[in-house]
Amino acid sequence: MIKSRAAKGKARVTFTVDPGVGAQAAAVCGEWNQWSAGADVMHRDAGGGFSVTVDLDAGRAYRFRYLLDGQRWDNDWAADAYIRNDFGGDDSVVDLTALAGAVPPTARRTPAKKTAPAQAARKAAPAAKRAGKPAK
Repeated sequence: MIKSRAAKGKARVTFTVDPGVGAQAAAVCGEWNQWSAGADVMHRDAGGGFSVTVDLDAGRAYRFRYLLDGQRWDNDWAADAYIRNDFGGDDSVVDLTALAGAVPPTARRTPAKKTAPAQAARKAAPAAKRAGKPAK
Protein backbone atom coordinates (compact mmCIF):
# COMPACT_ATOMS: atom_id res chain seq x y z
CA MET A 1 0.00 0.00 0.00
CA ILE A 2 1.36 3.40 -0.99
CA LYS A 3 0.07 6.57 0.67
CA SER A 4 0.63 10.16 -0.37
CA ARG A 5 -0.92 13.55 0.30
CA ALA A 6 -3.38 14.75 -2.31
CA ALA A 7 -5.16 18.09 -2.75
CA LYS A 8 -7.92 19.54 -0.55
CA GLY A 9 -7.53 17.36 2.55
CA LYS A 10 -7.39 14.11 0.65
CA ALA A 11 -4.88 11.29 0.71
CA ARG A 12 -4.13 9.11 -2.30
CA VAL A 13 -3.78 5.41 -1.44
CA THR A 14 -2.68 2.73 -3.88
CA PHE A 15 -3.82 -0.71 -2.75
CA THR A 16 -2.04 -3.74 -4.21
CA VAL A 17 -2.60 -7.48 -4.19
CA ASP A 18 0.31 -9.83 -4.81
CA PRO A 19 0.00 -12.22 -7.78
CA GLY A 20 0.75 -15.10 -5.39
CA VAL A 21 -2.83 -15.04 -4.09
CA GLY A 22 -3.86 -16.75 -7.34
CA ALA A 23 -6.97 -14.62 -7.92
CA GLN A 24 -8.67 -13.88 -11.22
CA ALA A 25 -10.41 -10.73 -9.89
CA ALA A 26 -9.95 -8.44 -6.90
CA ALA A 27 -11.64 -5.47 -5.24
CA VAL A 28 -10.77 -3.39 -2.21
CA CYS A 29 -13.77 -3.05 0.10
CA GLY A 30 -13.80 -0.77 3.11
CA GLU A 31 -15.50 1.78 5.27
CA TRP A 32 -15.15 4.55 2.64
CA ASN A 33 -17.18 2.60 0.05
CA GLN A 34 -19.62 0.84 2.42
CA TRP A 35 -17.79 -2.46 1.78
CA SER A 36 -19.01 -2.49 -1.82
CA ALA A 37 -17.45 -5.12 -4.08
CA GLY A 38 -18.19 -3.00 -7.16
CA ALA A 39 -16.93 0.39 -6.02
CA ASP A 40 -13.13 -0.03 -6.13
CA VAL A 41 -12.46 -2.89 -8.52
CA MET A 42 -8.75 -3.54 -8.90
CA HIS A 43 -6.95 -3.75 -12.23
CA ARG A 44 -4.49 -6.50 -13.14
CA ASP A 45 -0.92 -5.21 -13.48
CA ALA A 46 1.87 -6.47 -15.73
CA GLY A 47 3.19 -8.79 -13.01
CA GLY A 48 -0.14 -10.57 -12.54
CA GLY A 49 -1.14 -8.79 -9.33
CA PHE A 50 -3.84 -6.19 -8.86
CA SER A 51 -3.90 -2.52 -7.90
CA VAL A 52 -6.22 0.43 -7.59
CA THR A 53 -5.67 4.00 -6.38
CA VAL A 54 -8.33 5.63 -4.22
CA ASP A 55 -8.60 9.19 -2.86
CA LEU A 56 -9.69 9.15 0.79
CA ASP A 57 -10.18 11.85 3.41
CA ALA A 58 -6.93 12.40 5.29
CA GLY A 59 -6.97 12.62 9.07
CA ARG A 60 -8.54 9.29 9.92
CA ALA A 61 -8.06 5.53 9.69
CA TYR A 62 -10.16 3.17 7.59
CA ARG A 63 -10.88 -0.56 7.89
CA PHE A 64 -10.67 -2.55 4.66
CA ARG A 65 -10.17 -6.01 3.15
CA TYR A 66 -9.62 -7.45 -0.31
CA LEU A 67 -12.38 -9.49 -1.92
CA LEU A 68 -10.81 -12.06 -4.24
CA ASP A 69 -12.81 -13.76 -6.99
CA GLY A 70 -16.01 -12.45 -5.43
CA GLN A 71 -15.93 -14.97 -2.61
CA ARG A 72 -12.83 -15.01 -0.42
CA TRP A 73 -11.59 -12.27 1.85
CA ASP A 74 -7.91 -11.47 2.36
CA ASN A 75 -6.05 -8.91 4.44
CA ASP A 76 -3.30 -6.59 3.38
CA TRP A 77 -0.29 -7.99 5.23
CA ALA A 78 1.46 -4.62 4.96
CA ALA A 79 -1.45 -2.76 6.60
CA ASP A 80 -0.86 -0.17 9.31
CA ALA A 81 -2.86 -2.21 11.84
CA TYR A 82 -5.48 -4.95 12.20
CA ILE A 83 -8.77 -4.73 14.08
CA ARG A 84 -11.02 -7.64 15.04
CA ASN A 85 -14.26 -7.68 13.06
CA ASP A 86 -17.71 -9.12 13.86
CA PHE A 87 -17.13 -12.16 11.65
CA GLY A 88 -14.32 -13.76 13.66
CA GLY A 89 -11.49 -12.37 11.57
CA ASP A 90 -9.46 -9.21 11.33
CA ASP A 91 -9.84 -6.15 9.13
CA SER A 92 -6.81 -4.38 7.73
CA VAL A 93 -6.40 -0.69 8.62
CA VAL A 94 -4.94 2.15 6.58
CA ASP A 95 -4.05 5.06 8.86
CA LEU A 96 -4.12 8.48 7.20
CA THR A 97 -3.97 10.62 10.33
CA ALA A 98 -0.39 11.73 9.67
CA LEU A 99 -1.39 13.08 6.25
CA ALA A 100 -3.98 15.47 7.70
CA GLY A 101 -1.55 18.14 8.92
CA ALA A 102 -0.91 21.26 6.97
CA VAL A 103 1.77 21.01 4.35
CA PRO A 104 4.77 23.00 5.60
CA PRO A 105 5.84 25.78 3.27
CA THR A 106 8.98 25.07 1.35
CA ALA A 107 11.97 27.02 2.52
CA ARG A 108 13.15 29.32 -0.21
CA ARG A 109 16.75 30.23 0.08
CA THR A 110 17.55 33.69 -1.14
CA PRO A 111 21.19 34.04 -2.05
CA ALA A 112 22.95 36.74 -0.07
CA LYS A 113 24.12 39.69 -2.07
CA LYS A 114 27.84 39.69 -2.49
CA THR A 115 29.51 42.93 -1.69
CA ALA A 116 32.88 44.01 -2.97
CA PRO A 117 34.57 44.05 0.51
CA ALA A 118 33.24 40.55 1.33
CA GLN A 119 34.49 39.19 -1.97
CA ALA A 120 37.91 40.76 -1.47
CA ALA A 121 38.19 39.27 2.05
CA ARG A 122 37.39 35.78 0.73
CA LYS A 123 40.03 36.10 -1.97
CA ALA A 124 42.61 37.41 0.51
CA ALA A 125 42.04 34.61 3.04
CA PRO A 126 43.66 31.75 1.03
CA ALA A 127 46.67 33.93 0.05
CA ALA A 128 47.20 35.04 3.67
CA LYS A 129 46.89 31.45 4.90
CA ARG A 130 49.61 30.31 2.50
CA ALA A 131 51.87 33.11 3.73
CA GLY A 132 51.11 32.25 7.39
CA LYS A 133 49.44 35.59 8.07
CA PRO A 134 45.90 36.15 9.35
CA ALA A 135 43.49 37.59 6.78
CA LYS A 136 42.17 41.11 7.34
